Amino acid sequence: MKAHPARLRLQLLLGLGLLLGGCASYDVQVERGKSLAGKQRFFVVSNLNDNHALDHRIAEAIKSHGFEADTGPLTMMPDQTQVIVAYQDHWSWDFGDHLVYLSFSARDAITGEPVATVSFSASIPLREPAPATVARLVDRLLEGHPTGAREGIRPEPAAPPDGKKRRAR
Repeated sequence: MKAHPARLRLQLLLGLGLLLGGCASYDVQVERGKSLAGKQRFFVVSNLNDNHALDHRIAEAIKSHGFEADTGPLTMMPDQTQVIVAYQDHWSWDFGDHLVYLSFSARDAITGEPVATVSFSASIPLREPAPATVARLVDRLLEGHPTGAREGIRPEPAAPPDGKKRRAR
């Protein structure tokens, strides 16, 4: 019994889809009741094991959204810092370095409480340049993504014109 060529193509495409479907994921988690709304000053803590200048890439991506961002060791953090960003990365080598994991967390600079975490992981190294991955994660951290309300990313309510606080119901 001979297999039909269209059926073979469909099986091949489904197989490739299953294989490549789980290659990379981007996740955002925002702590309940926390928000980055109103925060303007970020500090990215340099990771001494980072040979790819990701701290500078993260800071530049934050700056591209109109915020202020500096990098360095925690001891060099400016007094006006509102949010501290720390990151972890893992790379794979396949005739060149490829980013396979990147996670960074934002925490309140005064209280030290976590605010949000974003992460990227790939089971198969992508050919996407690291700056593009960093920019995508920063976009998700600062703007949220379409399912943000489900994950706890909510805009701050606008203050009423009379300046009085509204009571929660």
